[in-house]
Amino acid sequence: MVGYWFSQVPLAKDPSEQIGPQVPVDQALIDQACLALDVVELETLRDGGQKSVRLVGRDDERFVVKVISTGQSSPLAHVRASREVDILRRLDHPNVVQLASDLVELGDSPVGVAWLEEYLDGEDLSDLVGAPWQWSEAADLGYQIGRGLGAMHAERVIHRDLSANNIRRLDSGVFKVMDPGLARHELLTRVTVFGHPGTRGFMSPEHFRPLPAGPNAFSDVFCVGILMWLALTGTVPIPFHGDDADYAQRTMRSDLEDVNSVRALLNTEQFEFLLRCLHSQPARRFRDGNALANRLEELM
Repeated sequence: MVGYWFSQVPLAKDPSEQIGPQVPVDQALIDQACLALDVVELETLRDGGQKSVRLVGRDDERFVVKVISTGQSSPLAHVRASREVDILRRLDHPNVVQLASDLVELGDSPVGVAWLEEYLDGEDLSDLVGAPWQWSEAADLGYQIGRGLGAMHAERVIHRDLSANNIRRLDSGVFKVMDPGLARHELLTRVTVFGHPGTRGFMSPEHFRPLPAGPNAFSDVFCVGILMWLALTGTVPIPFHGDDADYAQRTMRSDLEDVNSVRALLNTEQFEFLLRCLHSQPARRFRDGNALANRLEELM
């Protein structure tokens, strides 16, 4: 479940970030997007509210088109879409989904925007976990995602919603970080969601801190620890049990469940690596994705 999280600590809210009523994407807007980007719609991948994701084709190539309805009363939806495209444009790394077109405006007002991304075969990580992975497999996951995040962190971009649904393993075995739509550029923070977005079970202690504090590169590292723990055990280290306040408190303490069973699976260095990723204090973790990947390379 993805949501905009607000802890019980009062958070500063910027009125300029309120986006107004959402206008659903309709087929006419999809058709406009395909025409503007010179592609043919093939299949619906994800539909929901203000955003639609479709598989499209051009000649023998396949892409993913993302279409966002901005309406006429939600100008910041346009700005946020532009920010997502700008973030992807900055990132040219094999472990991050690649941009395949510029952003195009739809309609005269405009009433929507769209862009193309590379098509990714394979499966989302959420569909691959359950049966425990070997350390070598989980380490490969963490290493590749760490390198992708390292490229983002080098550009001062924080993902902020690094859940199992936002990681994809291609048929080739390559892992890709996807969907930086909720990412934050540390130098361009004015337009973003207010509050700290995230997926319950995949959040860091910083997700529950007041603005302008909040998720940073250390937080993405924490979430890599969650993903590796999930791969190794089939469960997240700090599960959501239905009570938001309880989940927030356990996450801020980094109160990990089933620690002894995980310790039994790993040698001392491997277990200490996971504990460092999942430390409650950001400064005790790896400083960014590349630092995490460098250490994992030594343990692989």
